[in-house]
Amino acid sequence: MSVLSRISSRGSLAAGLLVAGAVGLTVLPAEAAVADVPQFGESQSGEAPFADMMARIAEIETEMQAFEDRTAFQDPPADLRTPDPVTAPEPPSPDQSQQTGTAGIDLSGAAGMLDLGQPQTGGDQPPAAQASGSALVQRVVSTALSKVGEGEAADGTSFYGKWYDGYTKQKGFAAAPWCDMFLAWVAVQHGAQDQMGIYAYTPWHAQWFKKQGRFDTKPRVGDLVFFDWGGSKNISAIDHIGMVTGVNPDGTVSTVEGNVSDKVVTRKRSMNTIVGFGHPAYGN
Repeated sequence: MSVLSRISSRGSLAAGLLVAGAVGLTVLPAEAAVADVPQFGESQSGEAPFADMMARIAEIETEMQAFEDRTAFQDPPADLRTPDPVTAPEPPSPDQSQQTGTAGIDLSGAAGMLDLGQPQTGGDQPPAAQASGSALVQRVVSTALSKVGEGEAADGTSFYGKWYDGYTKQKGFAAAPWCDMFLAWVAVQHGAQDQMGIYAYTPWHAQWFKKQGRFDTKPRVGDLVFFDWGGSKNISAIDHIGMVTGVNPDGTVSTVEGNVSDKVVTRKRSMNTIVGFGHPAYGN
């Protein structure tokens, strides 16, 4: 599978990833910082646009492959990547992960995803918070980089989609585009779900950061980077997400990304296709 992206339904943008056979909207509680998973609305229950969804995903897969072929980005040199700490702990297994964070949350809550968190309004962090945030950034980036080369199973399912099924107690993500679910898994390994957000739909993830005043075009290591392969700067047009591992002198950023050619990869990206960066509040 390729990028999680816009899904056309009856000529308009469907609000999220549609799951075949589901009716209604399930919303996770606000305190969990986990995305609600958009499903079929009441008016769509009789004619769910599953074929339209799959056609749009196939279209985006083609666009993604064409973009990769055209740009032929290479993995960044080793000195541009954030090194793994020698003593970095092994991330917990999926079973362990599901026992932490919001694995047992009640999905019947009515709070909306875009109300999660409060806007962050400037001010310097105390030195202890800065040090703690820097250490967390290093651990998060190291965990993401440790998964480079891993990919989908032969049947098109991914470890991260299956994990997301279990973590959110929702079904239908095992074979879904998993770029954002990869970063959700990384976040949970370090208890950073409140800072990074847990989403499967990239435009809503970017909007969540914007709602908090933490979305702009200035990259930092550990940021989540949002792409539109069409080159727009619109959050609603976002196709893909990755994590910044380096900010380079030539104006590019080094990244680690899931679901590129069905694998976790590193890339060196220009600003041409970047909509913006979400800044997790790692020090909070």
